[in-house]
Amino acid sequence: MGSIRKARNKHENEWEIDYIDPFTGKRRRKLFKGTIRETEYICMELELKRYRILNGLETPVRTNMQLSDLIEQYLHTIGVAKNPKTVKREKLTLSDFSQYLGNRILGSIRPLDIQYYVEYRLKKGLSPNTVNLDIRNLKIFFNYGIKNYFLEMNPMRGVKGPKPREKKVRFLTEKEIHDLLEVIDNSFFRDLIITYLNTGARRQELLPPLFTWDCIDYNLMQIRVTGKYDKVRYIPMNCSVHDILIEHKKQGLNYPFEFKPEYVSHKLAKYYKIAGIPNANVHVLRKTFGSLLIQKKLADIYEVSKLLGHSSVKVTESHYVDLLKEDIEKPVQKLAGIIQPK
Repeated sequence: MGSIRKARNKHENEWEIDYIDPFTGKRRRKLFKGTIRETEYICMELELKRYRILNGLETPVRTNMQLSDLIEQYLHTIGVAKNPKTVKREKLTLSDFSQYLGNRILGSIRPLDIQYYVEYRLKKGLSPNTVNLDIRNLKIFFNYGIKNYFLEMNPMRGVKGPKPREKKVRFLTEKEIHDLLEVIDNSFFRDLIITYLNTGARRQELLPPLFTWDCIDYNLMQIRVTGKYDKVRYIPMNCSVHDILIEHKKQGLNYPFEFKPEYVSHKLAKYYKIAGIPNANVHVLRKTFGSLLIQKKLADIYEVSKLLGHSSVKVTESHYVDLLKEDIEKPVQKLAGIIQPK
């Protein structure tokens, strides 16, 4: 129960209210200006709100929190839980969103405000895929607000994003692979590229500090890689990768591949240019691994999904839809020679 007492060394109509915060359950003290009757009414309202929240008659939502305050708290929370690249992208989304909307009270943000923001981003010339990424980040952000009782209604409800553009997956042809390896004049770097092509690993997954000598099991002929969200997966090690790693071990290297991620991207871009290979980066090597397995009928889509560490087979299907379409069409065409009228 709250209590009231006359504020010390204050004016006649100033009182101290000692109460339990209905949101946090912690005892607080606040100065209130008004008559004793008005002060008693405020104290009673605070106690009534606490009672309603405790008994499930009201949700403990802080309706007066500002957008900037929630953004600051959210970024602090994910700063220790998410990948730095993910945090950087979400921070960019929230910065653009708050600049457009202003520092509004959370409870005043409506779905129409978000829809106008989506249209504003598209008019600025941003691609539908980028805008949809912003929408996804905002959904995660506002769900955090609801989960932590800063919002009662999710303003993302009913918000529609643009139709995403179909992006054809880029992978290297066998000729391009040969041309690329031919121009790489650093043997250790060439070994790294060959290992990417034979494992489908992401850029960071084969580099320090994640990939160490302890990640290699020569008896089981497999390597252990740590992917997104610290998920561990095991990739079979073929003879090419095995021989490369054995040789690097003999060289006394501290890590199997002693390169920094930025250096790998920069150096590979240079070699692509020399080899005359356009629109390619490190990630294209990973896509090439999957495409070769599918094209050469070495693995089905489920097996490729597991090897790449995708969250679901649907993700893999979306990446290789053109190759899978071709595989489906060929058997159907062959039916023409089997089913014929007499």
